[in-house]
Formats: sequence, C-alpha cells, structure tokens
Amino acid sequence: MKILHALEEFLPNPKPIFLAIGCFDGVHIGHRAVIQAALHQATLSNGEVWILTFSPHPAKVFDPDRAPFLISTPEQQLRLFQQIGVDGVIIQPFTPHFVEQKPEHFFDQLLSTIPTLSGVFVGENWTFGKNRSGTTDLLSTFCKQQHLFFSAHPAVCWENKRVSSTRIRQAFELGQIKALTKMLACEPSTIGKVVHGEKIGRTLGFPTANIHPENELLPPRGIYAAHLRLGSKKYPAAAYLGKRATFHSDAPPQLEVHLLNQHNIDLYGKVVEVSYLEYIREDQTFQSPEVLKNQIKKDVLAISNLF
Repeated sequence: MKILHALEEFLPNPKPIFLAIGCFDGVHIGHRAVIQAALHQATLSNGEVWILTFSPHPAKVFDPDRAPFLISTPEQQLRLFQQIGVDGVIIQPFTPHFVEQKPEHFFDQLLSTIPTLSGVFVGENWTFGKNRSGTTDLLSTFCKQQHLFFSAHPAVCWENKRVSSTRIRQAFELGQIKALTKMLACEPSTIGKVVHGEKIGRTLGFPTANIHPENELLPPRGIYAAHLRLGSKKYPAAAYLGKRATFHSDAPPQLEVHLLNQHNIDLYGKVVEVSYLEYIREDQTFQSPEVLKNQIKKDVLAISNLF
C-alpha cells in the first residue's frame, strides 16, 4: 500500500482510480462500507482504490478546544486500510488554506492531481469546501459533469442505530467492549511503547509490561481480558488500566499488561498493541498488597479460562 502526504504527490497512474474520501476515524463498519463500495467498482474496472483522508482531523482545526479524542492512531488506521485491501492512501494536510477552498476548487484539485480519477465515494453526510458548503448533491453533480462514478453511502446501523465515530466514543467511555468489536469489525485496541515501571507487578508474582499509550481514547479503568500483539505474534494477556491506588494516592492512569504463561519475552522499548476482549471488573483500592495479590490471582484465573 502506497502512502502519500499530499494530493500533489500523486504520480500519474494508468489504472482507473476509485477514491474514498473521509476522516475514517476508527475505520468502523460505516467507513468500511464506503471503502467496500469503492473496492467493488475497482474490481469491475481493474482499477485501484485510494483513500483521501486529512491530518490533523478537521475537528481539531475548526474547534480545537472541543475536538473529541481520536479513536485510532495514524498507524492503526493505515494498518486497517491495508487489511481491507486499499492500494494507496493520501494524507492531505488540513491547513487553513485548504479549509478556505471553494467546493469547485477542491474538486478541480482532485481532477488535476489524479488524471485517471474514475469514481468518488463518501458517506451520505459528508461535506467539503469553505464553510462546509459542498454537499453530496453538489459532489454528485460535479461527478456527473465529468462522467465519474459517484456514491454517497447511506449510514450503516447496528442494533437499529446509526454507527458513527461519536457512538463509538460513547461505547469506549462505557467500556462496552463487545459492542465496540461489532461496530469496529475488530477488537478495540491501544498502541504504545513498553517503558520501565516500578516493578510492582513483579513483586506480587505477576510481572507486567508498562505501556505508554499513543491513543487519545482509552476504555474505562479496570481489568480486561486482552491480547498483546508484538509484530506478527499475539499473546493472551490480562490488562490493567488504572491508578494503582493501593500503592499511590494520586497517580496518573497507567496501562499494564501481564502475559499469560509466557516468560522471558523482552518487550522494553518495543511498540505493542493491546486488544481488549472482555471487561472483567472495575479498578479497585485494596487494603494491602497481599489482598491485591489474591485478587490478581482470581483475575488471571478468570481470564485464563476465557482462552
């Protein structure tokens, strides 16, 4: 999969290009439907599917003080695009100049930078151009004038409600792991680098990898059945997200992961991904390290039984 960092970097390509446009934060099942529509047309025309997305997220430009936490990191997003079968991604800088473009100028830029553009695919509520004045109806008109295929995909529902990035953020806040897995079409996850910690878990008999999260959005504090992915390998694990209140009165939340039945795996300095499978219990404060140790034994046993 090719990755470009501006429309101007696109090189002439003899194949028809089918372009899916959007922020695609989380790459949930609604986003996937838009991309799958492009993949279908590309297959019929022996073409390529490209994504046009934006950095930073438009919400961080339009209203930075109220911009929501992003669901996925750029690395996670690109990996999901590749898994779906996308041929290339254009990460367009969302600059003040770009924001001020009129809708017709944005469309002209697409035509000039992608000469073999053959189709445009968006969600039904997508807007573009200055003051978000470009609608899907206008984009449809532009495409018809240039004889391009156009699709504004309707919303995708799960349990009779529209799937959106906002709904997924709400599910994160509530710790609804199974719902997230359905709406994301994959396990919700956190990516980050393994750093040195206080070795508290080791003293309790349950050594943990301390992970510095790159994700802006995290699930609620508590214990989770999880997988830890390192490269192409995946390990069953117990994950803890919390403030370690048994040992600290006012510590920031920390993500710690204990690998089940695994020893001598050097994770320090490595970037890993923690996928959440099931919420086990909330974060608690215990009377003593010994009481905590006994609870960890119960948690690890319960999680081991899930695998």
